[in-house]
Amino acid sequence: MTPGPDLVMITNLVLNGSLRVATAAALGMITAGAVQAGLGAAGLAALLAASPGLFAAFRWAGAVVLLGWAVLAVRRATGRAGAEAPAPSPATVAVPAHPAGEPPTGPPPSGRAAGHAGPSVRQAFGQGLLCTGSNPKVGIFLMAFLPQFVPAGMAPEAGVPLLAACYLALGLLWLLTWMRLVHRLAPHLRSPRVLRIADSLTAAVFGLFAVRLALGG
Repeated sequence: MTPGPDLVMITNLVLNGSLRVATAAALGMITAGAVQAGLGAAGLAALLAASPGLFAAFRWAGAVVLLGWAVLAVRRATGRAGAEAPAPSPATVAVPAHPAGEPPTGPPPSGRAAGHAGPSVRQAFGQGLLCTGSNPKVGIFLMAFLPQFVPAGMAPEAGVPLLAACYLALGLLWLLTWMRLVHRLAPHLRSPRVLRIADSLTAAVFGLFAVRLALGG
């Protein structure tokens, strides 16, 4: 639940897409966490922990995914730079006449920049799934952390899945709460300048976590 790629992705999707799209991504993240917990319980987490080469391969794959998203965020930020240029004065701009019955053409309304349409719900779910699922440390963390809190007298094979479900439910609640907060502030944050800054920060965070994941930090 600490700030990381998941939270950055959710924030970016709320600002560039919609609450519905961000919710789909959050569900993808929780689904990936559940799959990792299940695979960890089945022994994959122990296998990764005991196989440095396999674990490194997973880490590098996750780093490539994060780095790819960092590059996409940089491209969005660069594309928004032109939107910050001051608009010409109406007095100096000739307004072409339009035939009767045809709507006038012009720049899109303020808000999300043109050419930066957010992903679909299905795409957002896949992004969330990949964002969490590409980090092998999630499953290893759950399998190393949760068994310590299995109540006395409860079998680990029953206690660990129960604790994992509680942990993931709290994670989803935290993401939904954060989304609501960002959504309330979104009308004040959708200017081209703010969106460019948000994309730049997103690129920096994804890039930083890609390097950390690749180096095993």
